[in-house]
Amino acid sequence: MKPRRPGAEWYPRYRMASYTAAVGAMIWTVAIVLPFPPFSYIPPIIVGGGPGTWFMVGYLLYIVVGFAGLAAFSSILYMVERGEGRRADGVALLAGLPLLYFGVTAASIMLGMAGFEGGYARSIQHASEQAIEGILQPYVNPITVSALAAVAGAGLSVLGVARSFREAGA
Repeated sequence: MKPRRPGAEWYPRYRMASYTAAVGAMIWTVAIVLPFPPFSYIPPIIVGGGPGTWFMVGYLLYIVVGFAGLAAFSSILYMVERGEGRRADGVALLAGLPLLYFGVTAASIMLGMAGFEGGYARSIQHASEQAIEGILQPYVNPITVSALAAVAGAGLSVLGVARSFREAGA
């Protein structure tokens, strides 16, 4: 087992990222339930389906993958680094954490924005399907790129943990 340098552990970084995601999720939740415009438009947009589903998917993605996913990685890294005394692969984690965090955050925000704009046009303004499609279309590629970045970040994070087992011969 290699000696650890102080501050070389990764679980606190993933834990801090999960805390910031938790704050973001709390802000998003409060925005959904505020009873005055423009926030009061959100519940009818969600109920209306269609683009409102994009909003809801973004919200749930941020909570599940953003907060819970980062918290889970932090817990796994804690067990590996502190509990078992192994060293996780810092290079993979250094690349994985920002890709995962910013990929999930960007995809979630864009899903929420697209869902709100498209849902507002559909549920409040009663716009045509073609107009709604025109609102959603510009978001598709950036959401895809952000989601792929998040997947790459998750893969690198898993790789960073998995390499600690290989080095230890486990």
